[in-house]
Amino acid sequence: MKRSMNIAAAAVLLMCHAAVYGQEQRDDYAAGKAFLALTGALYAEDMGEEEVERLDALRSHPLKINLVSRSRLVESGLFTPYQAASVIDYRNRNGDILSAAELAAVDGFSIESVAVYLPFISFESFALPGKSSDRASYTDNSIVFRSAVKLQESSSGDAVPTYNYGLKYKFSMNGRFEAALTAGSSYSAEKFPPEAASFYMAYYGRGAVGKIVAGDFNIRFGQGLAMWSGFSMSGTPAPGSFSRRASGISPYWSYSGEGSHRGVAADFSAGKFMISAFVSVPGLRDSFIKGRDAGISVLPGFNVLLSGMDGQVSVTCFARSRTLAEKESGGKPEPVSGPGRFIEVCRMSADARYAVRGVELFCEAAIDALSLSAAALAGCRFSPCSGLYMASGLRYYPADYESEYSGAIRSGSGCSNEYGFSVSGSFSSGKYVKLAGRTGFGSSAVRHQGSFSIDMSHSPEPKYGVHEPSSQCKAVFSYSWQLSSSVCMQWKVSERLRTYGDRTRTDVRCDVGYADGRWSLSMRLNALYCRGLGMLSYIESGYRSGPLAACFRSGLFRVDDWADRIYAYERDAPGNFSVPAYYGRGFWLSLVAGVKVSGWGRFYFRAAYTGYPWLSSGQTTKKPGRAELKIQMVFNL
Repeated sequence: MKRSMNIAAAAVLLMCHAAVYGQEQRDDYAAGKAFLALTGALYAEDMGEEEVERLDALRSHPLKINLVSRSRLVESGLFTPYQAASVIDYRNRNGDILSAAELAAVDGFSIESVAVYLPFISFESFALPGKSSDRASYTDNSIVFRSAVKLQESSSGDAVPTYNYGLKYKFSMNGRFEAALTAGSSYSAEKFPPEAASFYMAYYGRGAVGKIVAGDFNIRFGQGLAMWSGFSMSGTPAPGSFSRRASGISPYWSYSGEGSHRGVAADFSAGKFMISAFVSVPGLRDSFIKGRDAGISVLPGFNVLLSGMDGQVSVTCFARSRTLAEKESGGKPEPVSGPGRFIEVCRMSADARYAVRGVELFCEAAIDALSLSAAALAGCRFSPCSGLYMASGLRYYPADYESEYSGAIRSGSGCSNEYGFSVSGSFSSGKYVKLAGRTGFGSSAVRHQGSFSIDMSHSPEPKYGVHEPSSQCKAVFSYSWQLSSSVCMQWKVSERLRTYGDRTRTDVRCDVGYADGRWSLSMRLNALYCRGLGMLSYIESGYRSGPLAACFRSGLFRVDDWADRIYAYERDAPGNFSVPAYYGRGFWLSLVAGVKVSGWGRFYFRAAYTGYPWLSSGQTTKKPGRAELKIQMVFNL
C-alpha cells in the first residue's frame, strides 16, 4: 500500500513538472497580445524599448508564483498589491497554485486577467497538491551574449563596418538572493569600457522584509505623477493605457541604464501596509562611465501603501539635494537663499484606486514643495454594457510644476504645461472563433474587436518652439476582424490636429494575417499624410516547429519628407526592440531565426539590408544602403 502511494505521488509530481515544461512552448501570438494589454498599447510601434525588454525577460524567465514572495509579485508589474497578497494567502491556506484555472479562482483574479498573465508566469511546484513549496531550494543562472555588425556605404562607395555588443548575467538562489550585471555599447560608442552598464544585488525576505536592493533599480509609485522612473507610454490609445501599473521598487536589468536610479532601496510589509524607502545618488552612473563628468547629489524618499479588496491608497515623498560635487566646473555650486539652498527638488503626492459596482476610479495629486505648484489627474474605467469597455481621464499639469522624475499619462514630452481630457473605449461582438494551432487560455478570439480614443490637450504657456499657447487633438480608431480560425484583418486610422507646426497628420494602416500554428503570413499597407504622402508596404512569412522558428520580411517605402516618416516594428531576438523610421525611397529585407538547444541554450540570428536605389523628390545623390548582422546566444543553467 505504501509503495502504491509513493508511485502515485511520483506520478503526480511528474505530471506537474510536465505541465511546467509544456509552458516553455509559449505562443508568440498570446505573448504579443499580452504585451499590448499590459502596456495599454494598440500596436508594437506604441511600446517602449525598456518596457518590452522587461516583459521579454519575464517571458524568458517566467515568474514562479509558487516560490516567490509578496514583494517579488508586486515588483513584476503584473499584479496589484491586493492580488499579490491574495496569492500568498491562497498558498498558505491551500498549497501551490497548479493551473491557470486555479489562479483564476483566487480573489482578485479573473479568466481574462489570467489569460494576460499566462505568458509571464510559471506554476512550477516542488510539493504535492495541497502543500506549499515556497521553501524549495533551487539555483538559476542566465547568460545572454549579443553582438552585431553594421555595414554602411560611404561616399566613396566602400562599406564601413561598425560594431556593437551586449552582455547580461543573472544569478538567483532559492528565490531569496539575486545578482545581475548588464553591459553594452552601441555602434557609435567606444567598445571598452562599455557605453552603459547596470548592476544590482537583491535579497528577498519572507516575513516583514520584502526586499533589499543595492545597485540599480526602478521606482514606480501611484499613477506616476510624482515618481516614475524609466520609459512609460505617454498617450491614451486604448482604455488600458489610462492608468499605470505601479511596481514599487524593482531591480533594474536593462542595456540602456537610462532613467533608473542607483543606490539602495528596500520595502517592508505589515499586514495591509507596504512601506518602501530608497536613497538614490543621481550622477553616480555617469561618474562610472569614461568621459562623462557629472555632479553628484542625493535623492532620498519613501512610499506608504495601504491596500484592500476594493482599492488602495498611498503617499509618496522624496527630495533631491543640490549638487555635492561638480566635476565639470571644478568648484562648488552658487549658494541659493531659502529652502532651495540645500534642496533642488522636493515633491509629495497622494494617490488612490477604488473599485465600486464595477467602476474603477483612480487619481493622484502632487505638490512641488519649492514652487508650491500642484498637479493632479483622475480617471475611471467601467463597462456600461456587455461587449463595451470605457475609460476617461482628466489631467492638470501647470507650467511651473517640476516634471522631473514624473511619468504620468500625457500628450506632450513631460508632465508640465498641459491640461488635458481623454476618453476611450473598446468593443467586441460576435461569437468566439477557435484559433488554428492553439490550445488552452488565449486559444480563441472574438470575431469583431476594436477600440477608439480621443485625446485633447492645451498648453497655456509656449512650448515646442511656439511663442503662444497651443492645443492638440488626437483621435485613433482600430478594428480587428477574425475572418476564420486562421485569417485576421486589422485596420487602424489616426488623426492629429494641432494649432501649431504641421496642423494635420493622417495615418491609415491595414494588416492582413494568416496563421495555422506552424506557418504564418502577413501583409501591411500603410499610408500617412502630413506635408506629403508617405507609403509603406511589406509582406512577411514565418515558420515555427518545435525548437526552430524563422521569419522573413520584405518591404517597400516611399517617403519624401521627414514629417511623413512611417514607423514599423521589426522582429528581433528576445530582449531587443527596434522600431525604425522609414524615410526616402527604397526597400528592405530581413531574416530572423531562432533555435532552442535542449533546455539550456537558445541561439538567435538576424540579417537585414536596407537599400535606397531611387532618388527622393529634391535629392541629387542616392542615400547609402546599410546591412546589419546580429547574433544572440542565451544560456540558462
